[in-house]
Amino acid sequence: MEDVLRLLDELQVMAVEDPRTIIGPISYGLNKDEVQMQIAKVRAALPQELRNVSKNVRESEMILAKAAAEGEAIVEKHRDEAAKLIINARSESEKIIELGKSQQERMVSDSEIMKLSKAQAEEIRNSAEADAKRIRNGADQYAADVLGRLEANVERVSQAVRASRAELSSLESNPVSSVPLPSDRIRVR
Repeated sequence: MEDVLRLLDELQVMAVEDPRTIIGPISYGLNKDEVQMQIAKVRAALPQELRNVSKNVRESEMILAKAAAEGEAIVEKHRDEAAKLIINARSESEKIIELGKSQQERMVSDSEIMKLSKAQAEEIRNSAEADAKRIRNGADQYAADVLGRLEANVERVSQAVRASRAELSSLESNPVSSVPLPSDRIRVR
């Protein structure tokens, strides 16, 4: 919007305030009053249209920022939950291993029982490690799903921003298309 207003200011200086005059109020075949009136009309017409586009861009940026913050909060929450699950699984596996070791030590006297307890402790440890891995994989999958949904939301917001920019671009490339030509509305006397 600032670029359009700056260009209008430059046009006013070139055509009205400091024109190259040929005869009296006519500069290169333009009537200064007529040009100045048309510039004023363009200025009056632009702000409402540009305000709508500018508002859409601001809203899209706020939605994008909110979605990113929410996504980050969700990822952080699930990262914390996954860490707690892993800590709990490790703690449980350590308890089970310790239990297996203490059982093993009690049965040291009999070699057959000792072999059995070693196998059982190993089985318990392997089971605990498998449970921890499964829990970790589940947490990772959940975080990946959350990030996928966040990515889809960010894409929708990005599309809205691109659409708003395209609308703004079309307004900038044809800023005075809705303003009638001076010859249609003003008669020079």
